[in-house]
Amino acid sequence: MDALDRSHLIHLLQINRAHLRTLEVQSTTLGLHAPSHLAIQIADYQQQIATLETQLSQVLPAHNLPPRDYGTFVGRQAEFDQIHQLLQPYPRSRHHVITIDGIGGIGKSTLALETAYRYRDSYASMPAAERFEAIVWVSAKRLHLSAHGMHEQHQTFRTLTDLFVAIADVLEHPAINLARADEQRGIVERTLSQQRTLLILDNLETVDDEELLLFVRMVPDPTKVIVTTRHRIDVAYPIRLSGMPQADAYQLIEQEAQRKHVTLTPTIHTELWRRTGGLPLAIVWSIGLMGLGGSVESVLRRLSDGQSDIARFCFEASVSHIRQHDAHWLLMALALFATDASREALGVVAGLADDPFGRDMGLEKLLRLSLINKEGDRFSLLPLTREYALAEGSGYGDWMRAARTRWEQYFYSLVETFGGWSRDWTGHDRVERNLANIQAVLNSMIASLRYTESHDGSRTIAPESLEQTTIILEFIPRVARTCRIRGYWVECERLCLAAIELAKAINTLDYLGWRYYDVSRISYYRGDFSTAQQWAQESRSVWLRQQYVKGICNAERILGLIALRSGNLAEAARLINGSFSVYQATGEEDGLAHHLGSMGELAEHHGAIEAAKAWYEQA
Repeated sequence: MDALDRSHLIHLLQINRAHLRTLEVQSTTLGLHAPSHLAIQIADYQQQIATLETQLSQVLPAHNLPPRDYGTFVGRQAEFDQIHQLLQPYPRSRHHVITIDGIGGIGKSTLALETAYRYRDSYASMPAAERFEAIVWVSAKRLHLSAHGMHEQHQTFRTLTDLFVAIADVLEHPAINLARADEQRGIVERTLSQQRTLLILDNLETVDDEELLLFVRMVPDPTKVIVTTRHRIDVAYPIRLSGMPQADAYQLIEQEAQRKHVTLTPTIHTELWRRTGGLPLAIVWSIGLMGLGGSVESVLRRLSDGQSDIARFCFEASVSHIRQHDAHWLLMALALFATDASREALGVVAGLADDPFGRDMGLEKLLRLSLINKEGDRFSLLPLTREYALAEGSGYGDWMRAARTRWEQYFYSLVETFGGWSRDWTGHDRVERNLANIQAVLNSMIASLRYTESHDGSRTIAPESLEQTTIILEFIPRVARTCRIRGYWVECERLCLAAIELAKAINTLDYLGWRYYDVSRISYYRGDFSTAQQWAQESRSVWLRQQYVKGICNAERILGLIALRSGNLAEAARLINGSFSVYQATGEEDGLAHHLGSMGELAEHHGAIEAAKAWYEQA
């Protein structure tokens, strides 16, 4: 059956449906007084309509879909299910317009195209009410990215008139093109109202036509519209795309590697997913480069280049809308954060602490442009977006240096207020929630220190970095305590070892004892009693030199517990009893619970359960 036969069937179906509606209205109006031949005519038309629908179901819907430019479609099943539900006819779905939005390269056009093909290919097997008799595709895409670079392409869709031309071609309705401009819209709306049509408007952000947006808002039932755009719009139900989950990304990587005859190890799979953030176009582009002979190392380096083709393709057009506005500063500020950021922190780092309105409007703009992600009231970037934003920030050196200082100060203040020995346990929740960012701040501060080399090859902190080193040494224990009590032992140990090296580099004992002691406790908790003993002895040595009684007691308590676990009961009793007596004599309340608990452990080990219970209750 050719297009002409199909068009004829559709025309007959429309005529028969119109006659049936007229007869049904007459029958309803006349009620019991309706003549018998009216019921016979209604049944006859119903039979003719059923026959035409059966004939029509054997053919594909009219369409102008471009060919698929990808292999087997991977992932996005949740989004497909949601779109399918939204494309149901009224009243099962009350939504006429759906937007698929997200940053460039996230797979918006591919998802829309695959959706259209699935409706086309399953036309015959779908319930009649869910079919689309026509699918119209128009694209405003201007740029195309491949492994060979970025290429401009002719933009065939710019205005509402261009959409009308496409509708006329697909629906084979030349009267639309022949009509006067002021009559076209009415003809199009009447034509669309006679059959279920799916309109797909690709890359709408590059179209500047208010009449088009008005038409989309008022599209007649039973028409459905899918819009793909980098810029969120408020006329539709949004489907927001983010990076692919790891499993789906791995499947896409494997598929593209096979297509391009590239061999990748599991480690490279993981690194590609991490560097691309699950951005489908970035995955395809990266493996395409490898297929052209690029080494894995060079491709991964290009993914970290904020000015690479993939970065510019995905972000340049969107960022051009916001340069040197509040949204621009917020984007570059967010790139400093290791993971995500709260609204408050982001405003402070961006220099908008005193302008919450400007901050919120800027964040809203970034969300509309799909440049940032939002979960709850926290904001984040994909890895490629972060690299682009950092490259963008290199052109604003003074501003970025000031922002980095605000970033460091914000988290130092947060830890100073809520970390360390605070009795507000909810404060530790805030430190833990921002732990990755805090660690990034510490890493940045440590990396910026300057050293001087001695004749013997040893390094000491340069005079200009002494003040910052002291700040870091006061910063670390507050963070380390949260890490220790919340179970981040690796991070706690790493921080303490860094502090030990810094304290040695400025030749001071003031910070060494407690850091030795913290590492000894972590080793003890792990059951590594030999290492725990070495660190505890180091801490005791420092505190003996400082004549710091409280510290000596703490070190000997740990040594006593190690002796207890090692079966040296006499030594354990001597150290634990002795450290408790001396500590109690100091009158110190802070830390006394640890000694009471250790006394309980000693009693429990000797089988004195009631005594142990009493010690634990006191602790």
